[in-house]
Amino acid sequence: MINNFIIALFLLIIIIYSKILIASNSSYYLISQSAFNNHDYNTVLDKFILNEKLINNSKNLDYLLSAIITEDIILANKIALIILKNKNDNQEAKLVAITNYIINEKKLKIHNYRLDKNNNKNELFEFLFFNDNKLKNNNDIVKSFIEIVRSAYVNNNSDFSINYNYLLFYTSLAILIDPLDDEALFLKGQLFQIIEKYEEAQKIYSKIKEESIYYINAQQNIAFNYSKYLNYDNAQKKIQILIKKNTNDYNLNKILADYYRVNKKYYEAINIYNLLIEDSREDIWNIYYLRGICYERLEKWNIAEKDFLTSLKIKPNTPNVLNYLAYGWLERNINLEISLDMLKKAYENSPDTYYIIDSLAWAYYKKNNLIQAAQLMEKVIDIAPGEAISLDHLGDIYFAMNRKREAIHYWKQAKDLADLEDDIIENIEKKLINMNYGKNN
Repeated sequence: MINNFIIALFLLIIIIYSKILIASNSSYYLISQSAFNNHDYNTVLDKFILNEKLINNSKNLDYLLSAIITEDIILANKIALIILKNKNDNQEAKLVAITNYIINEKKLKIHNYRLDKNNNKNELFEFLFFNDNKLKNNNDIVKSFIEIVRSAYVNNNSDFSINYNYLLFYTSLAILIDPLDDEALFLKGQLFQIIEKYEEAQKIYSKIKEESIYYINAQQNIAFNYSKYLNYDNAQKKIQILIKKNTNDYNLNKILADYYRVNKKYYEAINIYNLLIEDSREDIWNIYYLRGICYERLEKWNIAEKDFLTSLKIKPNTPNVLNYLAYGWLERNINLEISLDMLKKAYENSPDTYYIIDSLAWAYYKKNNLIQAAQLMEKVIDIAPGEAISLDHLGDIYFAMNRKREAIHYWKQAKDLADLEDDIIENIEKKLINMNYGKNN
C-alpha cells in the first residue's frame, strides 16, 4: 500500500505546479498557455519547434506534459533530455527519460537517474520503479503509477484544486509502458471525462477490449460522453447502437432514458423506464423517481405522485424524492404540514443543496412563517445567486413581509435571469405591473 509520505510528496508537487505564475509578452505563449490550462494538449504542441533555445524557458513543463499526455514518447524524451541538460534534477524530465528506457528495454540505464546530485534516492522513484532495491517488472511499475494517481483522489481535500495535467501525465506514462493495460486506459478516460473532454475520453474508452472487466463500464461512459458532445440525433443513434451491441445492457438503457428525459422527450424516456422497472434492480426506487419527473413535466401529477410515493416506500427519506414530491404538493396547496415535515428531513440529510433549501423556505412561506422563509431563501441566493426561481420566491416572501422595494428588486432580477422553461416571466411581469412597474422598467 502506498505510504503517506509518497502521497504528501506527490500532492505537494501538484500544489506547487498549480501555483506557478509565469509572465510573457508573446501572443503565442498566451495562446499556448491558455490551451494548456484548458487541457488542449494538441494545440499546445501544434506550433512547437524542437530546439534548445525554445525549450529552455518557463514553458518546458507544459511541452513535456503535453507530449506525454498525447502519448508522443519520442518528442517527450527529446524535450526531457534538453530540460535535464539545463536542470539535471527535474523530476518530470527524469520520469520521461526513465519511461523511455523501459519502453526501449534499456532498464540498466535507469540507474543513471535514480540518485540526485547529492547521491540521495528519490522516494517517488523508489516507489514507482524499485522494490527491495530491485527494479520492478513493467506490470508492477504500471500498477504503481495507477496507485499513486488513484491515491491522489482518496487523499484529496478542499485545500487545493487537483491539477489534472499531472494526473494525466502519470497515467499516460503508465499507458506508454503498457498500452494494453485496461485499468490505466479506463483511468485516463475518467480523467478526461472529469475535465469535460468528452471526445478524448470516448477515444480512450474505445481502446478497452471486450474481455476486460472494465469494458462494460467503458461502454456506459462512452454512451454518456456521446450525450455531451454530439447533437441529439447522432447521440441517440450511437447510444442505441451501443445498447444493441452490448445485449440490451441495463445501464446503457438507463443512460438513453436519462438522455431522453434531459432533452424533454418524456414519453420516450417513460417507455424505457417502464422496462427498467420490470427488471427490478437495486436502483428501482430511483427509476420510479425519474419516471415520476417525466409524468410531472407532462402535467400528469396523479401518476407522478404515485411514482414518488412508491420510490419513498422502497427507499424512505431520500432527499431528492422528498423534495420533488413535497414541492409538488406545495405548488398545489395541499398536504402543507406533511410537505414541511418532509422537507425538514430532506434538509437535514442534504443541508447544502440549494433547491432543497428553496423548497423548505417555500414551505415556511406557505405556512406564513415569513421570517424563517426569508432567512432560508437568502441562504439560497448566497449559494446560487443566479437562480431565477429562487429570486422570484424571495421577491414573493419580501412582498408578504411588506418589504416591497426589495421585492421589486428581486422580481426584476428573476425576470432578467429567467429562461423560458422556468415559466415564470409572465407571472413576474404581472406582479411588476401591479406594483406600477411596466414591462419596460
